[in-house]
Amino acid sequence: MSSIKKRQTATLSLIASLGPFQFDTYLPALPALMLFMHTSDTMVQLTITASLLGMASGQLFVGPLVDALGRRKPLLIALSVFIVASVGCLTATNVTWMIVARYLLGFAAAGGFVINNAFIRDIATGDNASRLYSTQAAISSLAPVIAPLVGGQLLLLGDWHVVFIFLTVMGAAVLGMAAWLMPETLDVDKRSQLSFKSTFAAWGDIVRDSRFVALAATGGLLFGQICVFIAGAPFALETGFHLTATEYTFAFATVTIVMFSANTINRSLLRRFASVNLLRYGLSQAIFAAAFMTVLNLIHLHSLPLAIVGFALSISAMGFCMANIMGLAMRDHGDRAGTAAGLMGFTNSLGGAIAAPLTSMIFGLDIVGVTLFMAILLAAAAVVGLIGTRNEKAVVH
Repeated sequence: MSSIKKRQTATLSLIASLGPFQFDTYLPALPALMLFMHTSDTMVQLTITASLLGMASGQLFVGPLVDALGRRKPLLIALSVFIVASVGCLTATNVTWMIVARYLLGFAAAGGFVINNAFIRDIATGDNASRLYSTQAAISSLAPVIAPLVGGQLLLLGDWHVVFIFLTVMGAAVLGMAAWLMPETLDVDKRSQLSFKSTFAAWGDIVRDSRFVALAATGGLLFGQICVFIAGAPFALETGFHLTATEYTFAFATVTIVMFSANTINRSLLRRFASVNLLRYGLSQAIFAAAFMTVLNLIHLHSLPLAIVGFALSISAMGFCMANIMGLAMRDHGDRAGTAAGLMGFTNSLGGAIAAPLTSMIFGLDIVGVTLFMAILLAAAAVVGLIGTRNEKAVVH
């Protein structure tokens, strides 16, 4: 891989990291934000919902745009909107203003994610694409580990405004890198027409692909269980095992580092094994993780080490699944890669937006409720994914 390609890979990973950073860096500031804006915890939680909805809708609607307008210009626009939305959050004086700004911030971050995946599909196919997706996933999966730590350290420098100053500067730095390093990869003669009719036609063509739908549903269920972990684990671990916020951060980092390792291993194994086989392994691990957590619940055996092992098994299964799901799903849709990437991202974000609130509403935020819901989502994802790829032939590129 040449130097410029390494820089492009780093830029793609930073763009992908904007989503986790704009989401996770902000979380430690929620209590302070509630006091500053004289509002309720429910209204502050709506700023999180707005961010997830922005990410979902951004991925759905940016896809057709990048198939019609190319990759580079929409990317630069999305990063510019990210900066403006960060400034909007920084200057917010009431929670309604913040909700709108958070929606735009999520929308812009999601746009970068879609363009990333379309760019990779433009320059690579098959397991080569899966390796690039896996490289990006391995690097950007560190963002959820780093972001809460960064957020906590930023709050030592000032109040919640410091978080959005950081996001503004980060967005500007990534915009500069993208403007310098990212070329246009979609030739004009390969671009689609931008209209409601062509957009709905492209969506229709893709969703009629049952294999794509199965892979998208699998990804949505898997991302849903990650959001259950993010939403529920702080309560389950801090309350259930009497951890401090700092101790929880170390437990969270341990789980996420295991996922990073799984992404790295997946990337290495793609040189020898077909991506569909690695996906099948990841889904098998998801079944094992679901069974492990279910057994612990049935025999009422709960301890901090066992909880961390269960979470690590569940979350690290993603390392063998998500990059391979994306590579396989995008394979047959190169002529509408942006739209296909957008639908994949929309399904993931929607899965997370639905699953996260259901954790507290239905299952509860203790260790039993969180692991039960995660086990259900993992088992469902494995069933859908294994059935959806049952006819897929293993080919190593």
